[in-house]
Amino acid sequence: MSARNETFGNDVVRAWPAVDAGQLPSFEDTWRAAERRHAAGRRQKRLLATAAALVAAVAVGVNLQAPPVNDVTYIEVAEILGSTSWSAPSDVLLPEHEFDIYQELPTLIESTQPAGGSLL
Repeated sequence: MSARNETFGNDVVRAWPAVDAGQLPSFEDTWRAAERRHAAGRRQKRLLATAAALVAAVAVGVNLQAPPVNDVTYIEVAEILGSTSWSAPSDVLLPEHEFDIYQELPTLIESTQPAGGSLL
């Protein structure tokens, strides 16, 4: 049994004789106590939210006061485009390049003049 359950159990045992004796608090007293607990919880949450906002504001203020970053450290777009290459992931599915004799040989200039020698 946890400590919280033991405490609750002890509270019940202590309150039981009051039930038998008819010494119960009135509804209004119980309601006011519940309202006080609720108001205290809201105040606590409000204080916590205010503290978090202050911490965030201080963090933003510290970041704004940081020295500016040197522009020399930035990479130029031309550098990236000139030094990087990209290939599609599906390129591994394509067959490897093979030599095509009809497309990759230079064209030969053919002689069509009969006086210049034999025709090629």
